[in-house]
Amino acid sequence: MSPRDQTAITNLRRLTALRGIALSGFLAAGLLLTDAISGEALLFVLLGLCTTLISGWRSRTSRPLHQWEFFGHLLMDWLWLPPLLAVSGGAANPFVTYLLVPLTIAAATLPSRYSWLMAGLSIAIYTGLMTIFPGTGDDHNNHGGHQMSGNRDFYQHLLGMWATFAFSALLIAGFVNSMAKALRERDDHLHRLRQEQSRREQIVSLATLAAGTAHELATPLQTMGLLVEELQERGDDAAERNADLALLQQQVSLCKQALEQLQSRARDPENSVEEEPVARFLERCLERWQLLRPEARFSLRQQGGARTRAKLPYTLEQTLINLLNNAADASTQPVEVVADWSEEQLRVQVIDSGSGHDTGSGATPKRGFGIGLILSEAALHQVGGSLTLASRAPAARGTIASLFIPLRDNLGTAGEAAPAPVEATS
Repeated sequence: MSPRDQTAITNLRRLTALRGIALSGFLAAGLLLTDAISGEALLFVLLGLCTTLISGWRSRTSRPLHQWEFFGHLLMDWLWLPPLLAVSGGAANPFVTYLLVPLTIAAATLPSRYSWLMAGLSIAIYTGLMTIFPGTGDDHNNHGGHQMSGNRDFYQHLLGMWATFAFSALLIAGFVNSMAKALRERDDHLHRLRQEQSRREQIVSLATLAAGTAHELATPLQTMGLLVEELQERGDDAAERNADLALLQQQVSLCKQALEQLQSRARDPENSVEEEPVARFLERCLERWQLLRPEARFSLRQQGGARTRAKLPYTLEQTLINLLNNAADASTQPVEVVADWSEEQLRVQVIDSGSGHDTGSGATPKRGFGIGLILSEAALHQVGGSLTLASRAPAARGTIASLFIPLRDNLGTAGEAAPAPVEATS
């Protein structure tokens, strides 16, 4: 069911509740003020209850509710309300103002043609009540031949009430309907803007993934190029040649895998990734990085809930691999990876022992200008994360790259109590 159909069903449920409240209020007022309700009035109250049950039953079905059908449910009030007013005081009954309620609902929820039609019906019904059933009482009226006579002042009062009612009905049909129409047009415009923004975000996400994939392919392609050059310069050593060819085949497989993931992401613009344990996400990133950089070494320290699950898109995996590549290029020592997470966020630190990161004279670390760093920041920005770079000096040489990824909005099963830190080395 579309949002518009759901709104129509919700409006019908509200109309049903309002009709039930109105009937209950009429019964309560009649019992409190007159201590009794005539049989004719009870008959029309029961008729109103039947229309309430019909509208309530329709609001529970799953079929779309068209505008003309909703207008028909509004017209059902005219089956019981005018005759109920006629037998319980006529136009002088204070409950007569309820005639404006269906008109107000029509003006707020339906196009102008229904609003003006309801306004005409409301004025016609009120006019008929004032003419045929003015309700002036025996002291002031004689209903012979259904013609009104009696006290002139009371008649002028009824005429003033009629003029006020007619003016209010026309005002509601005109201004309320136009304001409701403006609100609906604004909501439609905001909905279109949200859809357009969602499409733009999907395009940006796909572009970021494509750029990251291209950046990721650079390493295996460079390795393949070097291997080809070595094979061209080397002699006929079969063992070395077979080892190089196996490595070359592995790098080709990595390129194919990266392209397949890009194609899969393009077919899934909503980025409907599945929940997975955070520890498994880190393990997969490091395994993939080891395939890309078999010569690189690392040590891992992690601490967090073993059952903590979250939806972590593929772009975050690329981000971590980019930082690992930068760290491996910066030094010959093993890269240190420190990860800890809670229910709110995941923090990963990638520490190298290179020349260090120049923070300059300010408090904010100086940003790098490599494409890997730019792509990493873009990917983290899409999920509300952040990346900071800092130098290890004066304690040691090297750079600390810290990723902060929020998990609260896309967290799965809450993690259990954090286990003891886990260390791994490769």
